[in-house]
Amino acid sequence: MLSGNRKPASPKDRALGAELRKLRNAAGMSLAAVCEVLNWKESTLSRVERGQRSFSPETVMALALIYKIPHDLREKLIAWAKETPSLGWWDRQPAGIPTELGALAAYEQDVTRAVDWSPGIVPGLLQTPAYAEAVMREWGVPQDDIGARLRARRRRQDLLDRPNVEYVALLGTSALRNQLCDREEFVQQLQHIHRMSLRDSLTIRIVEKPTALAIGSWYLMYFDQAGPAVLIEHHESSTFLFDEETKAYVDARRRLSNGALSEQETRDRLEVEIDRVRTGG
Repeated sequence: MLSGNRKPASPKDRALGAELRKLRNAAGMSLAAVCEVLNWKESTLSRVERGQRSFSPETVMALALIYKIPHDLREKLIAWAKETPSLGWWDRQPAGIPTELGALAAYEQDVTRAVDWSPGIVPGLLQTPAYAEAVMREWGVPQDDIGARLRARRRRQDLLDRPNVEYVALLGTSALRNQLCDREEFVQQLQHIHRMSLRDSLTIRIVEKPTALAIGSWYLMYFDQAGPAVLIEHHESSTFLFDEETKAYVDARRRLSNGALSEQETRDRLEVEIDRVRTGG
């Protein structure tokens, strides 16, 4: 009854899985008891409830019958399971685009709030094309893949134009000095960050204070019907964390925000950095 889809489950799957877990607990049934009826492994049901596997309406029907859920609620859950997320460019994975990037774009389709912590480089959603290309070259992205990835980056940046999404970028001071492109291109990159900081739906703040959290960047996403998710990027791969696993990053966001410059102080600091780079200081 499972779909067999091994791609990361959508926020809808995680929300529906959490609802089914609540209904199982309300029915007073353990994982073991339910799996004995279905002839499943406990790990399979656990993954379904945590949204780590996509699942079919038939799966929902089977669980609803076991939990003795009333007919109206059962039909509502089955209809929920049948909902098909709107297709996007990531569903027709272009050549040169890693699977993790497609999964990230799918999550961003449902995100309501996103927080970037980027201590060393400008985060992708704020990168200009020239800076983004320089980052990709530094990371060793094959020349033949750079064009596709730049187009994907621009599509992801459409997130910042959506009126129902709040975006927060917390930048380390090293990100403002890590000049990966030539001087004029880097001036344009800093000017772009300054312009974006004036948008009502965007919050950009610089973290000047020394922090052990500078050890790595991460991207925290919030959703209406599911718990948070975090993307951690490694040199040649990425890791997604969900729900309980994200608590340390939610706390890190709070600590970083408490020690960050205000939005106006950030704009003032950006103007200083723009002048510094422009004059070769």
